[in-house]
Amino acid sequence: MTKLTYSAFVIALSAATTAPLPAQTGAETAYDRIARAWKDTRTLEANFEQKITNPLLGRSASAKGVFLQERPGKVSITFTQPAGDRIVGDGKTLWVYLPSSAPGRVLKLPGDADGAIVADLLGQLLDTPKRAFVISGGDVVTIDGRTTRRVQLLPRNPNTVPFQKATLWLDEKEPRPVRVQVIDGQGVDRTITLTSWSPDATLPGDAFKFSVPKGVKVSTKIAGL
Repeated sequence: MTKLTYSAFVIALSAATTAPLPAQTGAETAYDRIARAWKDTRTLEANFEQKITNPLLGRSASAKGVFLQERPGKVSITFTQPAGDRIVGDGKTLWVYLPSSAPGRVLKLPGDADGAIVADLLGQLLDTPKRAFVISGGDVVTIDGRTTRRVQLLPRNPNTVPFQKATLWLDEKEPRPVRVQVIDGQGVDRTITLTSWSPDATLPGDAFKFSVPKGVKVSTKIAGL
């Protein structure tokens, strides 16, 4: 290699290694800010409103309740509408008790079942490394007076999560999501609006304990599977 050629090579290599990284998009910046705050959150208490729409059946259902979480792995969803429904994950077992739709029966599933992923939806979307999703969007949307960034997440490997795509509406002032939407492979739309958000809340000692009600049958298999 001649002296001139070597000098050109060094200059080119220097330029390549010092070139600035591509600037983050507004969606990526918003996502990173919320994910960093979530990483430091150990407990959470939040009120929510949920709407599930099934286009195959042409039906929709609404619900309200309280969501509690102790990271890692513990979740409690107590529904106030329909009253009496509850989902509890203690880190080892997921209990699904929905007397409004399945009276007299409670599901006892492994803690890593797909249902646990849905119950811990925030963790699935915010704990997972950013490289697991293609992040896009970032447009500004106002929800109940809150300014949010709408961020869409498409899983790079669809086999790792029980949904085709997710959308987060991320608060521009507080480090929290305001709304979460996931759409599964059959087009079922689950949209959850978080009407309150209390990170690092002091939770009851029995928040993640479930006692099978008297006369209720315990099943370890989902009907039809």
